[in-house]
Amino acid sequence: MRDKLKNVIRKMLKIFKKILVILLGLSIILLFITTIWNKAICMIEDKELSKVGTEVNVNGTSIRVSVTGEGKKTIILLSGMGTASPIIDFKPLAQKLSNHYQVVTLEYAGYGLSDDSKKDRTNKNIVEEIRGTLSQLKIEPPYILMPHSISGMYCLKYMSTYPEEVEAMIGIDSTVPNQLKYESDFVISNGLYYLARFMDKTGLTRLSYLPGVAYLQDMEACGSYSKEDMKKVSALFNRKSISKAQYSEHRLFRANCEELYDVKYPDNIPVLFILSNNSCELYSKQSVKNGYHITWEGLHKEVISNTEIQKIVYLDGEHYLHWKQSEAIADMADDFIQGKNYVLDEI
Repeated sequence: MRDKLKNVIRKMLKIFKKILVILLGLSIILLFITTIWNKAICMIEDKELSKVGTEVNVNGTSIRVSVTGEGKKTIILLSGMGTASPIIDFKPLAQKLSNHYQVVTLEYAGYGLSDDSKKDRTNKNIVEEIRGTLSQLKIEPPYILMPHSISGMYCLKYMSTYPEEVEAMIGIDSTVPNQLKYESDFVISNGLYYLARFMDKTGLTRLSYLPGVAYLQDMEACGSYSKEDMKKVSALFNRKSISKAQYSEHRLFRANCEELYDVKYPDNIPVLFILSNNSCELYSKQSVKNGYHITWEGLHKEVISNTEIQKIVYLDGEHYLHWKQSEAIADMADDFIQGKNYVLDEI
């Protein structure tokens, strides 16, 4: 009886092994097919993506930029962390600002159509990348920096290091370093990073569409982008859901914040923070949940050093304020740059 049972088990194990080998073989064949298919799709998409911005060589890295408008003053648009295509993301805002200003939209290494980079994404390295790009474009300072989200921190480093190169800063729901004193870390694990890279290369990201579905749906739903714009953004996300440079940026986020803890903006440079009402509400709720009584607006007041020229205003909307509020942001920016008091007095 025992011998018969052993024979049955052996046969079942052999069958199970054969099934595993067959499944493994089919998986390899499927991955080979999806990889070739993904490369073919990328080649087709490249024809349209090549029309997005122009290339600038910065220390051997191709950085993609868009330059519009011909005003005497230059506004530099800098994106939030993980933005799939900063040039398209800022397109509605850049178009409105271009009526009065020269506008440069810069895609960091690892973003949009810029080359990826193994170089650590420290505050210093990112600031030098911005400066190097503007130098290659032969656009002379001083600049008006206009960062969204995490780029607010890089602008603080820029202004602290090279204050003579910055005329003003206008932050769109921008990050401030001290916020990490009250927030837990969110670090992408090595395993998740390599899984994402594997999915990008083999076309599984394109097939699954899961990681960026909310981001892409919200962007499309705002109504500010054409179908062609959304196709390009989706194409870029599908081939680069996370890059080496973005991974480094995630890993160094705490260190970059800690470097700038309690640093204020230079007191001789005008600063306008345009904050999302939704972010203010959500941050207050999350702060209380974590045992603090810190507000989003309070954190921004901490980095103000001169209340005469550094102000806070508010707009209805989500964190990506410029998706729906590009016209209002452009008007606020213009009023601020021109020194109109009715914006400066709104705190």
